[in-house]
Amino acid sequence: MNLFKNKIKGDIRVIASNFMSLTILQAANYILPLIVLPFLVRILGTDKFGLVMFAQAMITFFNVIVDFGFNISGTREISLAREDKKKLSELFSSILLIKSGLIILGFILLIIIVELFTRFKIDAEVYYLSFGVVIGQALFPVWFFQGIEKMKFVTLINILAKVIFTVLIFLVIRNKEDYLLVPVFNSLGFIVAGLIGLIISLKHVNYTKPKWNMVKKLFLESFSLFVSNFAVNLYTTCNVFILGIFTGNTIVGVYSSMEKLILAMKNIYVPLYQALFPWLAKQGQEKQNKTIKKLAPIVLGVGSLITLTIALFGKTILFIIYNDELIGSYTIIFKILSFIAIFAALSMLYNTLYLPAIKKFKTRMIILITGGLINVLLNLFLVRLYGIYGTAFSVVSTELILVILGFYYFKKYSKT
Repeated sequence: MNLFKNKIKGDIRVIASNFMSLTILQAANYILPLIVLPFLVRILGTDKFGLVMFAQAMITFFNVIVDFGFNISGTREISLAREDKKKLSELFSSILLIKSGLIILGFILLIIIVELFTRFKIDAEVYYLSFGVVIGQALFPVWFFQGIEKMKFVTLINILAKVIFTVLIFLVIRNKEDYLLVPVFNSLGFIVAGLIGLIISLKHVNYTKPKWNMVKKLFLESFSLFVSNFAVNLYTTCNVFILGIFTGNTIVGVYSSMEKLILAMKNIYVPLYQALFPWLAKQGQEKQNKTIKKLAPIVLGVGSLITLTIALFGKTILFIIYNDELIGSYTIIFKILSFIAIFAALSMLYNTLYLPAIKKFKTRMIILITGGLINVLLNLFLVRLYGIYGTAFSVVSTELILVILGFYYFKKYSKT
């Protein structure tokens, strides 16, 4: 009995420690950029700021390709093999090999896109310099540290990357012509963090020659997760991309300035979900169902509070942060997007935490593909008619659909 109680206490301590580490990390991920964003908007102007944000949106697709779903599948496999150092080392080496190949593939694809299309070729340097973020994130084995439940390393190293980027921006960026330095500093921060993370991870494993059977198995198992994550980008990053194609960098700058704030609010739940995932994946079905049911009303309440705050004080918030007349004139967009705080939080609870924990990867893939396709079609249709307003409506509608689908499958699987 005492052994059982000690195990529960141990689990709680690990979850709490990881939650705190991830919360600090998430705060750094969004607070530091939120300090930088108003500065960049003022120095670069909405046009060049929009260009940089457009490039970041494009590069995010390459991040998804190189990650290939290992943020979930890799974490799960590492978590299950954490007591077997030999298998742990084999998994680690196999995933790194796959990621190395995907980096090469991704960069070749970027070259083809940039060189073939004038829209990208005229600002080719921005896109090539931004690719360093992909390399840095591929080097950093977040999936490994999350799997062995040692998120303190991830927190400290990622904060280092953000601090490097933030300090360099404030010290060096002085006028609009310095816009190319933004992707340079951003990439530099991620690459430094990635190298440090990789070196630390090698203290926990021995690099071994990957076995083809394991490489093939990991690749095939992660494919559905890759498709799912790519679909996620069809209703997140894709919005900035499509808006930029049909409008221009200035409107992208306006939308991105608000989207960054919404993402910061949306992702306050991410540390909790990431900290819970390795533990939840090892629980029985009844425990998994009860955990999700307990979390749902809390997530709904927090999201509703955020949405209400933006509805009442949205214009004031934008003025305090950006003090930009053009951005302030689009306050209604900020208020529309605020509903994401509710819908996305619940969607992540069901589709990002619950379904992967019970290994319903294909169901998750179907849900996210559905949401992604709906968003792209809505966006392509509405942006032409209503511009930035069409984008905002598409995003919120898609998040609502994802909540409905996620809840439906939660009810379905929780009864079996």
